[in-house]
Amino acid sequence: MLCFCSFSLAANSWAGSYAYITNQGSNDVSVIDTAAHQVVATIEVGMGPVGVATSASLGQVFISNVDSQTISVIDTGSNQVIHEIAVPGSPVGLALSPDSKKLYVADWFADKVLVVDTSTLSVERSISVGKAPAGLIVSQDGGSLYVANRDSDDVAVINTSTMQVERRIAVGSHPFGLSLSRDGSKLFAVNVQDDSVSIIDTRTSQLTTIKVGDHPYCATPSRDGKRLFVTNTQSASVSVIDIPSRKVVNTIAVGEYPEGINYDAASDRIFVANWFDDTVSVIDASNNQLIASVKTGSKSRAFGQFILETAH
Repeated sequence: MLCFCSFSLAANSWAGSYAYITNQGSNDVSVIDTAAHQVVATIEVGMGPVGVATSASLGQVFISNVDSQTISVIDTGSNQVIHEIAVPGSPVGLALSPDSKKLYVADWFADKVLVVDTSTLSVERSISVGKAPAGLIVSQDGGSLYVANRDSDDVAVINTSTMQVERRIAVGSHPFGLSLSRDGSKLFAVNVQDDSVSIIDTRTSQLTTIKVGDHPYCATPSRDGKRLFVTNTQSASVSVIDIPSRKVVNTIAVGEYPEGINYDAASDRIFVANWFDDTVSVIDASNNQLIASVKTGSKSRAFGQFILETAH
């Protein structure tokens, strides 16, 4: 694998944040300096990259390649691929445990979640879940893994100590992206075919559902936890939900077919990957204004937690 950089940069040598954007059409990852709004590296990975999981403690980024059935492991110091993990099935969503010791992989076609030991980079077990698992996210204490089962219209909750499914929570039609509130008390499931977001109490499993734009995909909360930003793929927009009132309070126009979305604490900005435009839109989270558009590779998806915070 080769790394083509627009200028020399070791990602962990500067303080700040970087967005690792998977480009499914060009089989590479664009690395964006979130302060400068500039692509600083382009990294070739496997075929059909989709999912992203970043670890500052490991100094690594994991990329799921759905067509080549691999996970690319990127070293953030050199921005080069240092390992390819062969996995069965079709890896889509990725999530890391809080200690970065386990990487969870959603196997879309086999209806399973794979567990990868990040010290050995080997698959150590698999867990049967619902149909077509997509988005994954782990609780802050690492005790629960949440899995969006797109074709089962529910979210599976896995106990990571026993690696067993404890319960399944019915949500809207075709849940895809998942996100958690900053305090971990609320789980957000984005329902593509219902044009809605389910807000789930992680303690009681009670939920409320809020309508958003056309074919929503992913979501990310604000720093204060009061707002949720949701990409609407077929509306070319981001809905802003006021979480306490459970109402959409703003709609922000972005690029065409927005998919992945993440909040960057270092800059207080929202980054949105646009599939049709081959761009990333940048939103100022303080005023909900679109402030920049960054050119990336072909068919940008960035599905997962794609922001990596670094320090000296």
